[in-house]
Amino acid sequence: MKIKMLNKIINKKSGFTLIELVLYVSLVSVLVLGVASFWNVIRSIGLKNKSVSAVEEQGAFVSDIMNERIRQATHVCTPTSAGDTAHTLDLDTNCTVHTGSEVSLALDIHGILILTEGGQDYSLTDERVSMPSSSINFTKAQDTVHGGAESVNYTFVMQSKDYSSSSPFSYEKTFSGGGVLRVY
Repeated sequence: MKIKMLNKIINKKSGFTLIELVLYVSLVSVLVLGVASFWNVIRSIGLKNKSVSAVEEQGAFVSDIMNERIRQATHVCTPTSAGDTAHTLDLDTNCTVHTGSEVSLALDIHGILILTEGGQDYSLTDERVSMPSSSINFTKAQDTVHGGAESVNYTFVMQSKDYSSSSPFSYEKTFSGGGVLRVY
């Protein structure tokens, strides 16, 4: 009796049946599909965060630089008179004869904001963001609170560049600020 049972166990063919094989392949396929979908969602969120972060960081940096340069200036050369708006800002101690202490802010053809100070150009933004050419505006005003001193207000739109063609995400934000010029 023991020999017959032992022969049955040995002679039984081992392996998967067709139904078991289809079931295992289906389970593995669902698992792989789930992991791939999860990875795609995580990657998409990462690209969105990268875009938002680039705009927020560079927008705050540019605003800080603009505020500092405006508050350190003594004259606004461009825009020329109160109420005027321009796409560039030119600050100097003497607007008729440049003294070498001029500061200007303008966009280049690639949408990068350039600070020119003392004849030297500095890029304030990098390739992760762009600013449309008409999106930056400087407005000259007279500040009635501080004894009629000149003041400059600005607004600019900064937008992220797409990091991926397969999952485009664009983020843009409008920044604004300004300040009163130094009065001697």
